[in-house]
Amino acid sequence: MLVPCIVMAGGKGSRFGSPAKFLSEVCGESVLLRLLKQLRETCTHILIAASHHSIAYLKNVCRDSHIDCIELTGRDYVQDLSLALDIYRRFPVLVVTADLVVRGVDVIRNFIGVAIAKNVNVATGVVIRGERLEPVGLSLFKAPAGSEIWIPLPSDSVTDVDTPEDLSYAEKVCRE
Repeated sequence: MLVPCIVMAGGKGSRFGSPAKFLSEVCGESVLLRLLKQLRETCTHILIAASHHSIAYLKNVCRDSHIDCIELTGRDYVQDLSLALDIYRRFPVLVVTADLVVRGVDVIRNFIGVAIAKNVNVATGVVIRGERLEPVGLSLFKAPAGSEIWIPLPSDSVTDVDTPEDLSYAEKVCRE
């Protein structure tokens, strides 16, 4: 199933050391360009939600005729996500963080299929890290808020790059 997609790319990147962490190379290309290639196979439309922290790094991407970009506040992820959902107003919509490394497009397709089948408003992908479930930057919204479920994903299929160590770990995605 194809759905519209919002890519959240407005963070400060404070744990990583740069708001342009999505430009870091993984698997031979930038995290963001790799992700956008995958999303083009699953999205009817792509909207990138940037901020004053990140917009300058996205100029070339925002020139793509198949991608729209908006600039939000960059103060808080949840606040920017709420704004993006309110502006976009297309549901269901897949929301992905710009720093997400996914093994392959089939992981995204499978997630969408499972999430659509659930009788909830919001489905969020999670992986097991140590003794806890950790949400990754992959959610499907059928409505802007309401009932939520976490959908477990194989831990080696998706990595949310928050730190330089996460980027090193994400390289495993390409080798396995």
